[in-house]
Amino acid sequence: MSTDDTRGEDPVAAALTEGSAYERLRVQRVSVFPWSLGEKLQWLGVVLLAFGVAVGAFAFVTPNGTTVPVDPGTVPTYTSMVALIALATLGLVALVLSILGVVRERDEPLSDERAETILVVEELCALTGFVTGGTTAAIAVTFCLVPFTGPEAVTWLATTLERSPYAAIETVYPIVPTTLATVALLLGAVCLLAGRRWQTQ
Repeated sequence: MSTDDTRGEDPVAAALTEGSAYERLRVQRVSVFPWSLGEKLQWLGVVLLAFGVAVGAFAFVTPNGTTVPVDPGTVPTYTSMVALIALATLGLVALVLSILGVVRERDEPLSDERAETILVVEELCALTGFVTGGTTAAIAVTFCLVPFTGPEAVTWLATTLERSPYAAIETVYPIVPTTLATVALLLGAVCLLAGRRWQTQ
């Protein structure tokens, strides 16, 4: 097999020998999330879509006056607040990653220093999105789905937390699952499209 054929089949070798400064430095970095920028956005889109479905389902939880004292579909609850925090974190990360994609595309060819700066910010975004945002989203999804498993599970959760995540809270603006789910699904779709746009980056 010729050297050219090997490069064509091995993206790492191709990046090292023929890629831009960004591509070369990216494949050399030791990263928690070694995916390309496009792949990060696509995975973020998958997380947002799954999150949106779970939060949307929470709107259909039926209040029973005890374990779920209010209608979570119309009344803001602690669960909706946690979901809002998760959505805001994931949305901010998606925005910054998209900006990095635009900056990289606009400023090519990048110097090694500029490429390294972009990669550092990209790594911080991935850590924030998939660790902090992902953990918060997982907690919110758990809160959203527990009521469907039965009142015993809801009682156990409220007892463990020493506060019911389904209790009403006062907010300036109505934070309800349908709104959060709609935003999450739209944002997830945008992330998937943007990820395809920069899939090779």
